Amino acid sequence: MSRHFRLCGLLFLTAAPVVTHAQYAVGGGVLADLNAHRANFRTISPDIPNCCPGFESATGVGWGVFATYDGLWLAPRLRLLIELSYRRHEATFLQREPTTVSSPEGTATAGMFEHELRTRWHMLTAMLFLGYSPVEGLPQFQLRLGVAAGHTLEATFWQQERLVEPAYGYFLDTGTRTRNEYSGPLPGRAPVSLSLGAGVRYLLPLLPRGSLALQPALTGWLGLTRLLSGIPWRVHGVIFSLGIVYAPFELPSPLQPGTPQ
Repeated sequence: MSRHFRLCGLLFLTAAPVVTHAQYAVGGGVLADLNAHRANFRTISPDIPNCCPGFESATGVGWGVFATYDGLWLAPRLRLLIELSYRRHEATFLQREPTTVSSPEGTATAGMFEHELRTRWHMLTAMLFLGYSPVEGLPQFQLRLGVAAGHTLEATFWQQERLVEPAYGYFLDTGTRTRNEYSGPLPGRAPVSLSLGAGVRYLLPLLPRGSLALQPALTGWLGLTRLLSGIPWRVHGVIFSLGIVYAPFELPSPLQPGTPQ
């Protein structure tokens, strides 16, 4: 009878396994980002004319792909993880400048210039995170803190100055309502940019045993270094990523400590 109870207890323990944590997670996916540029400059280069009194801020969006590996254990709930990503994002600076122009009657009238600078970036980024699972019974939920080093593969720009008010008038040097129109590679771009990031991720098992999982993540980034050498220009952003990872979950032993053999 005693053996019968022991056998039933063993069968009960093995019939309802409890997932503890993923041994590791490896995979990839896609990402989208919203970025905010903070700057203080009049022109991107002394060799590129621009009459703007100063560019200060810009917003933009981007997309990319990434690969991830999460499996370097530092402590029971603390792991080191690595991500590599390719990102393309764009941002547009718009700065308006009040001015005075001559009317057809020869009188002075209020006017407005608009300075526009569009930028496009292609970057390869390596990210190193510390991942911590704060809830003991919810190992799929992870808080992240890390650093990123981005290498600019390509960066281009397009700029122009436009007379937006009044509806009449033109620039004397071009005979049109626009001037200072230039485009090409961004000069003096920094080879490496550094950022500090913090965020969250969650694993949603796609298979009964949890070996394949959907991984949504949200990360905020704070730019630490300048994008162009000698110009106060940094970029911050928020990235949402969605990946599919192989994450085999580790199951506890069916025999708990103290269980009779």
